[in-house]
Amino acid sequence: MKRKLFVSNLDFDVTEEQLKEVFDTVGDTVSVVLATDRETKRSKGFAFVEMGSDELAEKAISELNDKEVNGRPIRVTEDRGKGGGSAPSASRGGPEGERKPREHLPPIQRMQLFRRRKKLDPFLQDPKKTIDYRDIAMLSKFVSDRGKILSRRMTGLTAYNQRKVAKAIKRAQSLGLMPYSA
Repeated sequence: MKRKLFVSNLDFDVTEEQLKEVFDTVGDTVSVVLATDRETKRSKGFAFVEMGSDELAEKAISELNDKEVNGRPIRVTEDRGKGGGSAPSASRGGPEGERKPREHLPPIQRMQLFRRRKKLDPFLQDPKKTIDYRDIAMLSKFVSDRGKILSRRMTGLTAYNQRKVAKAIKRAQSLGLMPYSA
């Protein structure tokens, strides 16, 4: 049965052929894949080596771990795959070839730290209220400190009433009833 090994701390000048020669000293090497950058085609410093059997893989781990290749000690470990979980083996207590089912945790509930108060349109609550450019006290509630018209999210107005308030504020500012900025 083939087994994959993860080889790290490689010199960036090491080639797949050199790595295959190093692992062939231990036994039958099925394949060597050196990880390279897509754009620069330069080595990333790690590789995957597939050995012919489990015994050869264990032998390669014990003999080649911390062996110097091109002046750097390489690290040889069992490949754990993309998930990062450990691969099953007899030394870890489980039977060989049998995988432990993943434990699924319940999704984390998002806790709402600040509950946003829903602002209601004051013109819908009181139908007698009207939007007038001369009512500066009412219009100033919808203007920021810098004289900008607040958004619907801040005011709670409907789109129709927001447009009417914006027109009234602009008219009051152009007539000089309201300052452009405070």
